Amino acid sequence: MNCMNCGAFLVDKDLDYCPKCGCNVLIQKKVDYLSRKCYNEGLEKASVRDLSGAISCLKQSLMYNKHNIQARNLLGLVYFETGEVVAALSEWVISKNLQPSRNLASEYYVCFIFLCIRHKIL
Repeated sequence: MNCMNCGAFLVDKDLDYCPKCGCNVLIQKKVDYLSRKCYNEGLEKASVRDLSGAISCLKQSLMYNKHNIQARNLLGLVYFETGEVVAALSEWVISKNLQPSRNLASEYYVCFIFLCIRHKIL
């Protein structure tokens, strides 16, 4: 996790302040924890096919942390599974813009294009 003030990587998980700029990061850590917690709940709901519950949890996760790439990509997959293709593509595009490299969203997008070509949708 990086400091929201200066961007320095927070090495010591027990410190409540940034060692570089001295900014209090306790609230940032709590928000990050809540985002990950909601993501895990969404993942659990998606795995038991409670897709509407998963969407709700994943949206909540993104409200806490819009840079939660895993939550955004999973939300895209759940949207795709429910037939909301435009919403799925939107989440993957946002995800790809937030993290251009090493992002599964690009693979989801390529698979989507392949399916469209295969079924002559495009």
